[in-house]
Amino acid sequence: MASRLFRMTFLLLLICLVLTDVRKAWALPDQIRIPPDVVRTLGIENRVITAGRGFRVIRTNGVVAMIDDRMRYVSPRSIHRLAIFGYIRRVYADTGDLVAKGQVLLTVFSPDYIEAQQEYLQALRLGKITDRSAGNRPFSPGIREAALTRLRNLGVVDREIALLEKTGIVHRNLKLRSPITGYVLNKMAVSGQSVNSGDRLFVIANLDWVRINAQVYQQDVPFLKLGQTMKVRLSDTGEFLSGRVVYISPVTDQRTRTVTVRGIFFNIPLRLRPGMFLPVRILVPAGGKRLWIPKDAVFLAGGHQVVFLQEGKDLFAVRRVHVGTSEGGQVPVISGLRPGDRLVVRNGFWVKAQFERRK
Repeated sequence: MASRLFRMTFLLLLICLVLTDVRKAWALPDQIRIPPDVVRTLGIENRVITAGRGFRVIRTNGVVAMIDDRMRYVSPRSIHRLAIFGYIRRVYADTGDLVAKGQVLLTVFSPDYIEAQQEYLQALRLGKITDRSAGNRPFSPGIREAALTRLRNLGVVDREIALLEKTGIVHRNLKLRSPITGYVLNKMAVSGQSVNSGDRLFVIANLDWVRINAQVYQQDVPFLKLGQTMKVRLSDTGEFLSGRVVYISPVTDQRTRTVTVRGIFFNIPLRLRPGMFLPVRILVPAGGKRLWIPKDAVFLAGGHQVVFLQEGKDLFAVRRVHVGTSEGGQVPVISGLRPGDRLVVRNGFWVKAQFERRK
């Protein structure tokens, strides 16, 4: 028993001696000089640190979705309650196509359209006859306006109405146009198909702006506010896109214990596609002002956290610091630095190498 205790004590003493030697080996001098031309060659950069507001980062995942009020249905609109509005003659767009506002999507043979054109031409003729006959009752402009409104309610554009007035030719096929610029998500129209008023023939969505629905754990919800920055990382390029929080659900999902947080993102060019699953970061401003420095500017030496300062044109110093948890590539300084210190923020590992050479 005594020999076992002796061996354990000897082993502990040996470990302490080894650790002491390692720490002494990592000890660095307080200051060194590096010529300015070497500093430029090595790409060593510094900046004066000041107090500011940092960010707490909430990390989660989200799904890209369309914005409801940027979607439109294309449907025929009937004047009369007929069993069949008409028959599709030709279809000019397919699923996935990018269509412009006012672009013709399909043509429909429609008795309603033929009747509305005939009524409008008749109203124009009556107006001309009444103008030439001084003894007749004046023609009411409301009749012409009513016929014009029927054409517009069917989706007839002004230039087609002007052509009808000029030529007097009645067309058989009504052109249905896209109400917005966007992508065709669904196409339910086939040539020869009979259609009724209100049938959904196309679903078109404008994807210039999209929303991302993220799920945030309930313990992080008290830190969230509308207008905070939300970032997503693209899986193909690694690029971050920024948006803002526009909605925080008042309800917690009972199964996952998460709250839906919605962000809105500008999407030109098209990089966020509905259904994409992406990592999400929400930046929550930290309370109060403190020193924040790049995480890459902090190094380990002798078991301690250290940074390097440039105190002159060619004079560099090492300083021991205590920093907090990294948030978004930045760390808060708890002790060791003051506002106004000139911190080495780029290629500090070269400075560390110079210190180690001269210890």
